[in-house]
Amino acid sequence: MRRTLVILFKLTVTTGIIAFVISRLGFENIVETMTMAKVRWLLAALGIFGLSGLLGVLQWKMLLSTKGILLSYWQACKLYFMGMFFNNFIFGFAAGDAVRIAYVKMSNQSGKAGVAATFLDRFAGLLAMMGFAFGGSLFLLNRGLIEGKVLTTAFLALFATFAVFCGILGFLISRRLQKLLFIFIDKFPVPKKEIIRNLVSQTIIEFKDRKSILPVAGLSLFIQFMRIGVHVLCGISLGLVTATNFHYFFIFVPILAILMILPLPFGIKESVGGALFAFAGFKSEAAVVMEFLASLVGILVSSVGGVLFLTHSIVPKRKLQSDEIINSRSALQ
Repeated sequence: MRRTLVILFKLTVTTGIIAFVISRLGFENIVETMTMAKVRWLLAALGIFGLSGLLGVLQWKMLLSTKGILLSYWQACKLYFMGMFFNNFIFGFAAGDAVRIAYVKMSNQSGKAGVAATFLDRFAGLLAMMGFAFGGSLFLLNRGLIEGKVLTTAFLALFATFAVFCGILGFLISRRLQKLLFIFIDKFPVPKKEIIRNLVSQTIIEFKDRKSILPVAGLSLFIQFMRIGVHVLCGISLGLVTATNFHYFFIFVPILAILMILPLPFGIKESVGGALFAFAGFKSEAAVVMEFLASLVGILVSSVGGVLFLTHSIVPKRKLQSDEIINSRSALQ
């Protein structure tokens, strides 16, 4: 009942947002803007997003192997695209990652190691996005282009988020910081301390695994560059991208990626993205349409995962139980 109510709530919010956007921008203006989109650029966006997904499979597989989990590329590919499907259609990142972890556990692999590898995979992508955003923000600051309370607040929040991510990275590779955490866990009444200790122990990057940091970092930067490129191509299809506004994509798209951590209904991220680009000088209705097109590209590619979920049996011996997905999702959170 709770899950049904949550889905109904999200559908209601999505319908309300779309109705608000239409009433604010005008249905005719939106339709006119959408008809301006050049199909060849949208097809290029589909191809780029699909390729980034295939490379994402490789990154996740590499991280799984560092935790002792060996999957074939095809197995990892099916699970990864299923996760993308659930990301878009259910509860955001946490649900899609939980599905991947549940299937890894059901294939007689370590559930905790699956949580650790999947967390590192997600963390690497978000850190790469934050790196692009930080670099783009410094570029704007250097040129004196950050003006207004909204943009200033967004950039301050971005800098703070980047600092937090850098702190987490420092913890993952620093034995001293890890020891301090374990001392805190042992001395204070921390709930479920053994579970926390085991998960942290699995997640930290051991010295023997540090040789994988550079390949994963390079791959993650390239993947996220392609994900940003999807938005750029959608903007090009509408004639929005110029040499003077190109850099805004490397700042606003990472902010939207952070929003995807939350299980937000469809339409909120797109509306926020359209508003941010509008503050930067993009035409309002075109900016909103651009973000909806970018999301639709992701939905179309991730629908492959839905087909795989319905037609392929990843683990034939056991039936996937909803409790396992919920437990894996709780571990991620």
